[in-house]
This record gives sequence, structure tokens and C-alpha cells, in this order.
Amino acid sequence: LTLSLEFSQTIYHHQQTNMFTSFRKSNNTANEQEDTSNTEDFVNIMEEEINSAQSVASTIHETSAIRVKITPKHDTIGLDDPHTSTEFCATMTARDLPEDDDFARAAVDIVVALDVSGSMSGRKLELCKDTLSLLLRELGTQDRFGLVVFGDEAKLEIPTSKLTKASKSAALSKIKALRTSGCTNISGGIGLAAQELQAVESPHEVRTIFLLTDGHANRGISDKDGIVSLAKGCLGATNERREISIHCFGYGVDHDREMLGDISKATEGGSYYFVDKDSDVSSAFGDALGGVLSVVAQNTSITVRVSEEALALGVTILDVKHDKAVKQADGSFVVPVGDFYAEESRDVILETTLPVRRDSDTNINSNVNLPLVSVHLSYLDTINKKLVTNVEVLGSIARPDGNIVSKTNQYVALQCIRIKTTKVISE
Repeated sequence: LTLSLEFSQTIYHHQQTNMFTSFRKSNNTANEQEDTSNTEDFVNIMEEEINSAQSVASTIHETSAIRVKITPKHDTIGLDDPHTSTEFCATMTARDLPEDDDFARAAVDIVVALDVSGSMSGRKLELCKDTLSLLLRELGTQDRFGLVVFGDEAKLEIPTSKLTKASKSAALSKIKALRTSGCTNISGGIGLAAQELQAVESPHEVRTIFLLTDGHANRGISDKDGIVSLAKGCLGATNERREISIHCFGYGVDHDREMLGDISKATEGGSYYFVDKDSDVSSAFGDALGGVLSVVAQNTSITVRVSEEALALGVTILDVKHDKAVKQADGSFVVPVGDFYAEESRDVILETTLPVRRDSDTNINSNVNLPLVSVHLSYLDTINKKLVTNVEVLGSIARPDGNIVSKTNQYVALQCIRIKTTKVISE
């Protein structure tokens, strides 16, 4: 149960890009080693099943930002078997980033909202200054950076602009001169950071806010629901703008973990990190920044339909096991799955009825695989800067005479268990 929950809450990145090695080398902590040892067997099983699934899956061209495949739970289910439905796993996998080429990735707009209240004095603020220096080092001339600081009130310390050698130097000087004072106006920091990003002319496709704070909100909007509602309103998508992700970093054991976790979920693509000791800072920033700078696809969605051949045989989609799946009038489902980081993989489980032998004028060819579902994928390719809408794959099974049922695909079975476990826990 624990492993299933951990898997349902974690986005796996099999590799991070080389530009973040400096973050990761300094953070080989005992906690990381323990976590690796606890999950090693589980990850090995996952990798083996992924490799197995790939051998039976439909794929698209390797140069695409996202590859998609559909794997059935059973390759074969005989017509005389009592099964009336079956499940498929639609797996979407993002491409890797070209090595040693910063301009091959999508340019980003990043605004940091930094808590400079009195409780951040001393080592906490110095750690944040060091980390912001690392952040500036990793960003390129195609990226934009801005800094909002907040204590009693929020203040724009560094206006958001593209980075040059001169502007980086000026930014570093301002960061080094920061001092602490006052209380903690988190709502003001989020609001001003969002305002800064929304005001950028010709913004980049990838935009995000990094929120760094150590305490409870005690200025401005101070209740959790009010701040989360503010974040959704400031950062959410409208007809005029795209949504902005927010990554939250909570310092010290007394910060409001629940609030920061909920703020990070205000929009797609956010994350929350608990920073309890010095070594956590670089690790957390490295992980979050690695994701932001490796976005390869945005606004990704899939449309799930019954294939034309299966539709004629009475097949229907029973369920698409995703909390954002929306059923359409024609029986298809649309599932928005958000942004993809390089080498990230996500799964969506589909359940359909099985075609049955009905009468003599409806024949099921038992000698070939019958396509039951189609998955149509669309997304914005951030590297090639184009909209991709023509990706479609089919999920098929064989329906021979008799009651034969092929071996269960363990990877698909594991995803089904993950969905059921998450549902039970949420209830």
C-alpha cells in the first residue's frame, strides 16, 4: 500500500539534465541513500515492466516531444471467456533534452517571491542568497528573471527581464544586499510575483514562481483558504492568459506545510519542498529548477474514443480512470494531463466493454487483433515551438474462439492497483 501511494504521488524523472549536476553532487545525504535502498526493488520491477510493455506497444517517431503507446491488460481474451470488459494503459513518455545545448530547451520566465521577514534572518537568508546565485548561474540569456521580496509588504526588488552579463551582475549585487524585517505577507508576495509575470510582453511558454518562506502568514490574507484562492485567481488560466505554476519551499519545522502544499497545487506543474536543514536547500532547488528548465511539452491532452471497427460491434468506454477526465456527448473522453518534463512518463487507465458474438451477420475475425480504442494526443512542443495534433495510436486485443486468456501484463495490473489504492486512501 505504501509503495503504491508513493508511486501515485511521485513523477519519475529517470535522469536530470547535465546542467543540474552542481546541485545534486553536493547533496548525497544519508536520507537520499536510505530512500534509494527502500525503493530499489520497486523501481527495478517498474523498469522491467516498462521494458516489457514497450515490446507490445504502439509508438510514434522518436523525434516527437511525446511518445504514446497503448498496452492491454490481456493481449488475448477468448470469446467464450466470462470477461465482459478489459483495461488498457495509455502511456505517454516525453523525450530527453539534447545534451550541452541550453538553447535546445524552452526559454523560461521565473520570478522568485522571497520571504525577508525577521524570522528569516541569519543562516536562512544566507542560504537563500546562495541558492539564488546558483539559480542565476543556471539561467541563460534567453531566460527572464525577477525577484519579489516580502515582509510586512511585498516589494519588487528586481524587475523581470532577460538576463545579460550586466543584468546578472546587478541582480547578484541586489541579492547580496538584502536584509530582513517585519512579518510575513505571503499573499502580497504571491500577488506581486504573479502581477510581474502577467505584465511581461511576449512571455515565454514556460513561466513559474518560486515561493520561499519560513513561517505562517500573519500579514495581508492570512488564512489558508484565502491564500490558496488568491493563488488560483492570480495564477490560473483565463481566455487571455495561460496558467503559471508555483513551486513552494518551506523552511523550518514550524511552517504551515498544509498551506504551502495546497498553494503548490493551485495550478498544474507546481511542487512543494520541506527544507529542514542546510543541505536540503540546493537539493530542493535543483529538483524544481531541473523540472522547470526541462519542460518539453505543454497543454497536453488526450482524447479517448472507441475505434470505428469496435463501435460497430457495440464496444463502449466504461471509464477513464483520471480525476480530470471529461466524458463527451459522443461517448469519448477528453483528459487534460498538463505539462511534461524531459523523460517524464505518465499513465492513464482506460476500461472498455468487450465485443461479443451476437448474430451471424456480425463476425469477429479471431485471427487478427481487434482495435478497441484509439487515443489522440495533442500538445504544444516547446522545443520546436509548434502545436502537435496529429498523433493517434490504437489499443488492440485478440478475440479468438474458446476461453483462452493470455497472461496479465504486470505493468498494466500495477497501474490498476495504484488507481484503486489511491481511491481507497482518498475515501
